[in-house]
Amino acid sequence: MQTILVCDDDREIVEAIDIYLQQEGFHVLKAYDGEEAIEILKKEEVHLLIMDVMMPRSEERRVGKE
Repeated sequence: MQTILVCDDDREIVEAIDIYLQQEGFHVLKAYDGEEAIEILKKEEVHLLIMDVMMPRSEERRVGKE
């Protein structure tokens, strides 16, 4: 099963994406800021990251490097 990390500070958006992706058979991990996403990426094997790059604490360059 492929794992997707969804990261957005808007929890409703994360939940909506989560519902859709789970229905399609993906394992979904959720983060609500960039720091949380980095911690998940350090611990989990993630195949795809869907991330709002305009959210607070995203530092998208740092998250992408981690």
